[in-house]
Amino acid sequence: MKQVTNTTEFIIGIDFGHGETSASYHGLHDKTDFKDLEILPGKKVIPSAVAILEDEGREKICVGEAAVANAGIAKDFQISFKKRPSEMNKVERKRMVAFMKGVYAGILDKHPDFVHREHVVYIARPSQSVWDAEERAYIQIAEEAGLPVAGIQKESRAAYFRARTQGGNKIDSYVKEGVLIVDFGSSTIDFTYLNARLTKPIDDGRPLGANEVEMALMKYAMEHPTPTDNVIGEFAYRFGWNRESIPYNQMLFAFRKAKEGFYSNMAQPKFSIALDYFDLTSSEKDPLEGYGGFSINRNDVNKILSKEGYINRVKDAVKVFKEERLKGQKVALVYLTGGASRMDFVRETFMEMFNLDKVHCPSDDNPSLIVSQGVANLSYADIRTEGKADELKREAQEIILAYGWENALKQIIWESVKNSIIGKAKMIMQNYRDGIIGEYLELKDEKTPAGEYVGMQPGKSKNGFTLIRNIRALNERFLLCFNDFVRTDFVSECESIITKNLIDSVVEVIKNKFSEFEYTSSMTKHLKLSGLSAKLTQNGARRLSERFTDGEGCIIYEAVKSCYPGGAMVGWNLHKDRWDSDRKQHYDYYTAHYEKIFPNGNDAFPADYLWNRNSWAEFLEKEVVISGIDSAKQQTMAYVNDLIDDYISYARLAQFLV
Repeated sequence: MKQVTNTTEFIIGIDFGHGETSASYHGLHDKTDFKDLEILPGKKVIPSAVAILEDEGREKICVGEAAVANAGIAKDFQISFKKRPSEMNKVERKRMVAFMKGVYAGILDKHPDFVHREHVVYIARPSQSVWDAEERAYIQIAEEAGLPVAGIQKESRAAYFRARTQGGNKIDSYVKEGVLIVDFGSSTIDFTYLNARLTKPIDDGRPLGANEVEMALMKYAMEHPTPTDNVIGEFAYRFGWNRESIPYNQMLFAFRKAKEGFYSNMAQPKFSIALDYFDLTSSEKDPLEGYGGFSINRNDVNKILSKEGYINRVKDAVKVFKEERLKGQKVALVYLTGGASRMDFVRETFMEMFNLDKVHCPSDDNPSLIVSQGVANLSYADIRTEGKADELKREAQEIILAYGWENALKQIIWESVKNSIIGKAKMIMQNYRDGIIGEYLELKDEKTPAGEYVGMQPGKSKNGFTLIRNIRALNERFLLCFNDFVRTDFVSECESIITKNLIDSVVEVIKNKFSEFEYTSSMTKHLKLSGLSAKLTQNGARRLSERFTDGEGCIIYEAVKSCYPGGAMVGWNLHKDRWDSDRKQHYDYYTAHYEKIFPNGNDAFPADYLWNRNSWAEFLEKEVVISGIDSAKQQTMAYVNDLIDDYISYARLAQFLV
């Protein structure tokens, strides 16, 4: 592709439409340096028609009206030839190359100074998702035609951008709630939707353009000849279904012109067409002769289209877009553009589907030019914002590289591990206090199998067994809990904190850079740090268990000891059923003295405890294994770059740059 450089003076935006083609100019040094371009003398919009002639052994390309005028002597003439590159055979590709070459040559012929001025071309493509994979191949066709092509734009998005930058429209008044732009063309219906909550438009499309209308009317006319036309039957027999034949394309073009005139003048009561069969078939060795025509009342046109199923297919396509792509997003305004948007049933369909009146379903005044204008406008905005995107990404990279990754992640994860241990331990002590933790024993007397007296109080019974709320059950619960911690990945518990710490400073930079666009949407992306892991070692689990359960000096032992006057507890009865009041005392003592589990700095722990030599900092540093920090750094960089692209996309659509 052609690169835009400091010496590039201007952009040409071209909409190679299925039915019509137009082009627009935009200077790169002045926002107001903008105009529509003539492609042929006096013609800013031409039919998408191409004729290839032989002229003294050399091929000559004619486009637009010139192609139609020379169809009778052409070796190849076609309309309605635009397809996805993957659907083109060699002949069809050559035809598309010829048309692009002819259009560009026409522009240069009308504007000869362009030849010596540095410029680039941007082209339009349908918005439907099946075209996403075709972009590069479509650009290659333009390059083969000799166009200095620098990029490609979606048709409905270009139309949206142009529509909202035109004065006097209502789009800006409704975009906060939701605006749908519909580009109804000859080959496709393209959609672009945006509201204030979205950073990117929702684009889609369907291959249901208005070429089906002229094809349906032509088919009906050939199947229902009028009494005054005795030639159309022979035409149908010889050429009527051969889409590659020149007579078929001549006839189809005649119906297209009649259709456009019919829908452009709503006061016209009938669809009417006059046919000169010699002119239509003059390319053949044995041309037909005679005149004929076809006429039908306006109300009957929609009946034909309904019978062919076209109107219902359009309605179904709009319904699918509404339900599967918009998914409940509000549509406060539908803006109709594209040459085919003039058809009466189009507005009725969108008004019905989105429950709108005519005021909230306006049509563009000049739909044939809006896409090429939008391509030029949007490409200008792309070029203007491209440098800002690169600048933002450089700044973001500097912030990310300077970020104290290892220390910052360790502090976040360590705090999460610490809080998880404290929270889990407190929950276990609460359950013990409330009599939930214990073991069921079958008691034949008041002694346990170890010979210790249980000290019975009324307890819960189950199938002849009695629940004993003892220290042994409490110890086992702590052992089980801390062993489970070995299999816990603590990153998932603190991922939101990690995300906030990692991207907050970067996001603030972006927001400050784009404050002129009043970008207030909340982030819609979620940073998922796959590969980052933090786990407790087996030794760490053992140390925690010992801290709670390992006899004198451990947390539970000291809590039980607090029930004895002066701390004069002798021995350690693990089996005894503990009274409700004692369990509450154990819990209260724990929360008052041992909730932090390990001492930190000035925490008040008895000086003679073995565990005083340990601290949270030492425990977490030694017993929590963190991996995947480099991967987290790369993923964050990719996330931030995507976020910047979102901001750039929003900025381009938010306003036309000043």
